[in-house]
Amino acid sequence: MVIKVDVTHISDDLKFAIQDAIKRNSVSDSQDNDHVSKYRRIILYDENNRQKVKQLLEDILRKNQFDDYIVVDNIEEEDEIAILRKDDLEQLGIFICLHCGTLFASEDERTIHQRMHYFI
Repeated sequence: MVIKVDVTHISDDLKFAIQDAIKRNSVSDSQDNDHVSKYRRIILYDENNRQKVKQLLEDILRKNQFDDYIVVDNIEEEDEIAILRKDDLEQLGIFICLHCGTLFASEDERTIHQRMHYFI
Protein backbone atom coordinates (compact mmCIF):
# COMPACT_ATOMS: atom_id res chain seq x y z
CA MET A 1 0.00 0.00 0.00
CA VAL A 2 1.12 3.56 -0.67
CA ILE A 3 0.37 6.53 1.56
CA LYS A 4 0.80 10.04 0.23
CA VAL A 5 1.38 13.06 2.43
CA ASP A 6 0.26 16.31 0.81
CA VAL A 7 2.75 19.04 1.72
CA THR A 8 1.36 21.69 -0.65
CA HIS A 9 0.19 24.03 2.09
CA ILE A 10 3.18 23.95 4.45
CA SER A 11 6.47 25.80 4.77
CA ASP A 12 9.75 24.36 3.53
CA ASP A 13 11.03 24.18 7.13
CA LEU A 14 8.15 21.94 8.13
CA LYS A 15 8.49 19.86 4.95
CA PHE A 16 12.16 19.18 5.71
CA ALA A 17 11.37 18.36 9.36
CA ILE A 18 8.82 15.79 8.16
CA GLN A 19 11.19 14.23 5.64
CA ASP A 20 13.95 14.02 8.25
CA ALA A 21 11.66 12.40 10.83
CA ILE A 22 10.41 9.86 8.30
CA LYS A 23 14.01 8.85 7.55
CA ARG A 24 14.93 8.64 11.25
CA ASN A 25 11.83 6.73 12.33
CA SER A 26 11.74 4.44 9.29
CA VAL A 27 8.00 4.71 8.90
CA SER A 28 8.32 2.97 5.56
CA ASP A 29 10.80 0.40 4.27
CA SER A 30 11.15 2.25 0.98
CA GLN A 31 14.44 3.94 0.19
CA ASP A 32 12.67 6.46 -2.04
CA ASN A 33 10.97 8.55 0.62
CA ASP A 34 13.40 11.45 0.71
CA HIS A 35 11.96 13.20 -2.31
CA VAL A 36 8.87 15.24 -2.87
CA SER A 37 7.09 14.60 -6.12
CA LYS A 38 6.37 17.40 -8.55
CA TYR A 39 2.87 17.50 -7.06
CA ARG A 40 4.38 18.34 -3.62
CA ARG A 41 3.58 15.02 -1.99
CA ILE A 42 5.79 12.82 0.13
CA ILE A 43 5.13 9.27 -1.01
CA LEU A 44 5.54 6.40 1.43
CA TYR A 45 5.81 3.08 -0.38
CA ASP A 46 5.10 -0.22 1.35
CA GLU A 47 3.37 1.54 4.22
CA ASN A 48 0.04 0.17 5.38
CA ASN A 49 -0.36 1.69 8.84
CA ARG A 50 -2.10 5.00 8.15
CA GLN A 51 -2.64 5.73 11.85
CA LYS A 52 1.07 5.30 12.57
CA VAL A 53 1.93 7.84 9.85
CA LYS A 54 -0.67 10.31 11.15
CA GLN A 55 0.66 9.94 14.70
CA LEU A 56 4.22 10.55 13.51
CA LEU A 57 3.12 13.69 11.65
CA GLU A 58 1.24 14.99 14.69
CA ASP A 59 4.31 14.36 16.87
CA ILE A 60 6.49 16.28 14.40
CA LEU A 61 4.11 19.24 14.47
CA ARG A 62 4.05 19.25 18.27
CA LYS A 63 7.81 18.75 18.68
CA ASN A 64 8.70 21.54 16.24
CA GLN A 65 6.02 23.87 17.66
CA PHE A 66 3.97 24.13 14.48
CA ASP A 67 0.80 24.59 16.53
CA ASP A 68 -1.12 26.29 13.72
CA TYR A 69 -1.09 23.14 11.52
CA ILE A 70 -3.29 20.05 11.66
CA VAL A 71 -3.06 16.54 10.15
CA VAL A 72 -6.23 15.49 8.31
CA ASP A 73 -7.40 12.70 6.03
CA ASN A 74 -8.09 13.76 2.47
CA ILE A 75 -11.80 13.13 1.96
CA GLU A 76 -11.37 12.90 -1.82
CA GLU A 77 -8.38 10.53 -1.97
CA GLU A 78 -8.40 7.58 0.40
CA ASP A 79 -4.62 7.04 0.38
CA GLU A 80 -3.69 10.64 1.15
CA ILE A 81 -3.04 12.55 4.35
CA ALA A 82 -2.83 16.33 4.27
CA ILE A 83 -1.15 18.81 6.55
CA LEU A 84 -3.01 22.09 6.57
CA ARG A 85 -2.93 25.35 8.43
CA LYS A 86 -5.91 25.44 10.78
CA ASP A 87 -7.08 28.77 9.33
CA ASP A 88 -7.12 27.39 5.76
CA LEU A 89 -9.39 24.42 6.36
CA GLU A 90 -12.71 26.10 5.67
CA GLN A 91 -11.36 27.89 2.58
CA LEU A 92 -10.51 24.47 1.16
CA GLY A 93 -14.01 23.16 1.85
CA ILE A 94 -13.05 21.15 4.93
CA PHE A 95 -15.04 21.77 8.09
CA ILE A 96 -13.83 20.28 11.36
CA CYS A 97 -15.84 19.61 14.51
CA LEU A 98 -14.41 21.68 17.33
CA HIS A 99 -15.39 19.01 19.87
CA CYS A 100 -14.09 15.76 18.36
CA GLY A 101 -12.15 16.65 15.20
CA THR A 102 -14.41 14.86 12.72
CA LEU A 103 -14.17 16.26 9.18
CA PHE A 104 -17.15 17.37 7.09
CA ALA A 105 -17.60 18.53 3.51
CA SER A 106 -20.02 21.33 4.38
CA GLU A 107 -20.72 23.76 7.18
CA ASP A 108 -24.30 22.46 7.45
CA GLU A 109 -23.12 18.89 8.10
CA ARG A 110 -20.72 20.13 10.78
CA THR A 111 -23.41 22.25 12.46
CA ILE A 112 -25.84 19.33 12.64
CA HIS A 113 -23.09 17.10 14.01
CA GLN A 114 -22.00 19.64 16.62
CA ARG A 115 -25.55 19.97 17.92
CA MET A 116 -25.44 16.27 18.77
CA HIS A 117 -22.55 16.93 21.17
CA TYR A 118 -24.83 19.12 23.28
CA PHE A 119 -27.43 16.35 23.63
CA ILE A 120 -24.94 13.78 24.85
